[in-house]
Amino acid sequence: MLDHLRRTRFPKERIVVLLNQRGELRDVLRKEGIRSELVRWKGGGTYLGRQLRWYGAMLRAARLLRQLNPAVVVCNTFPDLDTTGRVAARLGFPIVWRARADTFTQAHDWPADRRKEVVRFLNESVTRIVPTTSYETRLMLEAGVDRRKINVVHNGVDLKRYDDRAAGKRLREELHISQNEYVIAFVARMIQQKGYEVFFGALAGLKLAGYAFRALVAGDVTLLEDRPQEYKAGLHRMVCELNLGERVVFLGQRKDVPAVMNAADLFVLSSLKEPFGTTAVEAMAAALPVVASDLPGPRESMLNEETGIFFPAGDIQALQRAIVRLIESPEMGRRMGELGRRRAEARFDLRAYVSSMDEECRIAATMPG
Repeated sequence: MLDHLRRTRFPKERIVVLLNQRGELRDVLRKEGIRSELVRWKGGGTYLGRQLRWYGAMLRAARLLRQLNPAVVVCNTFPDLDTTGRVAARLGFPIVWRARADTFTQAHDWPADRRKEVVRFLNESVTRIVPTTSYETRLMLEAGVDRRKINVVHNGVDLKRYDDRAAGKRLREELHISQNEYVIAFVARMIQQKGYEVFFGALAGLKLAGYAFRALVAGDVTLLEDRPQEYKAGLHRMVCELNLGERVVFLGQRKDVPAVMNAADLFVLSSLKEPFGTTAVEAMAAALPVVASDLPGPRESMLNEETGIFFPAGDIQALQRAIVRLIESPEMGRRMGELGRRRAEARFDLRAYVSSMDEECRIAATMPG
């Protein structure tokens, strides 16, 4: 969302972002000259308190939308669509939903009535649906969503940010890693679905087999998870128990992901579930070979045995074997990295993404109500 807002051709003074809470994003938006307003849909407290907050959020969202009279309302996630989007629909505003491959991939867990209601809402009230992946599009169509509303737009990355090889060299120097040492990058939110345990298990196998390497782990917990600090502490404990303390560098949350990628020789995505896998695209932008879980999201971003290697999700030994192949064949890694960069340029350029999202907004705003 932020990449789109920074580069959109629409005037920033005509953009208003509705946020659920204060924080860093609001500060960034302010610096970008973009107005934001708070609509608190979520929060803790008693059941009655949550219901009152929800009702108050509906009233505030409706009041803001009436005042703003937007040409189009863009919902960046399904929760956004299910809250502010429904208010916008009642008021008759055009809606663009950015579907992030995390809705219909989980719809099989919903009650049948809930699935039907969501499909009906999409068909009757949402103007344009913009999935990140073709596979979620297929799931939407199977559920009965109107094909005419849908256009796939893959996530994009700013390719120029990944051209700074010197940034990777500086990071190695900062971490006291020699330029000849083999470095594996892992960038992900610190949540269970990202497969941290699978990754560390494979690293333990590599160490026992006598391979020399360092692993840069970038990412931290989120407030959306239950007991996040306990999970984080458990991962640090696991690294110690596997005697990987000298091999694994926890970098925490990083704003310089391009530097992390450029400091590495290989990127690993070991997710147990992965809606898309933008980090794999970022790695390809940095001309890194990628070892990734064989899941629908990564299958859409990378090509097996061309830009990287797939392994069965959750299979520690298979992940270890894939990493060994690339450690032992630097030339294959370089070739995969070069092909990955070309693929990123052809399919995942941020400029194309922004242009496509702008066009979807234009179409929605000009369609008859």
